[in-house]
Amino acid sequence: MIKNSVLILLIAGLFACNSSTSKETTADTSLPASAVVRDSEANKLIAPDTATTKPVPANQLITPGKGIGHIMIDDDVQNSIKILGKPDSSDAAMGSSLMVWFARHDASGYRTSIFARHNMGGKDEAISHIQKILVTSPWFKTADGVGVGSTLDAIKKTYTLKSTSSYNSKAGEVEVYTDLDKGISFEISAASGKCVGVVVHKAHDTAVTYINMH
Repeated sequence: MIKNSVLILLIAGLFACNSSTSKETTADTSLPASAVVRDSEANKLIAPDTATTKPVPANQLITPGKGIGHIMIDDDVQNSIKILGKPDSSDAAMGSSLMVWFARHDASGYRTSIFARHNMGGKDEAISHIQKILVTSPWFKTADGVGVGSTLDAIKKTYTLKSTSSYNSKAGEVEVYTDLDKGISFEISAASGKCVGVVVHKAHDTAVTYINMH
């Protein structure tokens, strides 16, 4: 009788231990619904950071403060002439020059303008260094996909812009917005609110920023 009682107590204790272990395991491996929701919301925030933008080919890439395509800031302008050919128009004075190339040599088409300047009195005075590059073709893009045709609001998502100048074109008034820290300017049509030209120059070069490329 005593043996049977001891056996019953042992079996009851074993069931109690198994039940406790089961509860502990469930508590350790499950998450409350609120935690799952928080994880899913966090994943939404991570997704944009892990998504990749289609790379822009080197000959189409706008690099703020550096260059556009194979035309680079501070390079000898003669190297650009070798790439682009003879300019469709040029104007030189006081050691500076402005050269313009039109798509298919048609003045109504897209344009590429380069402003270059000699370092007068310097050891490299003979070289005309590129100071500023303008393109009006949507073919060129920054690494994040910004270029001609982009809205001002879209551009402001990446660049800290300040209105630096304006000019009148055949299509109406154009406002120039500049990110001095990065070395890039965007010409925005007042009528459409879209970019009609992108200019690259050295970062913090305010003297060059105000030069009209048109």
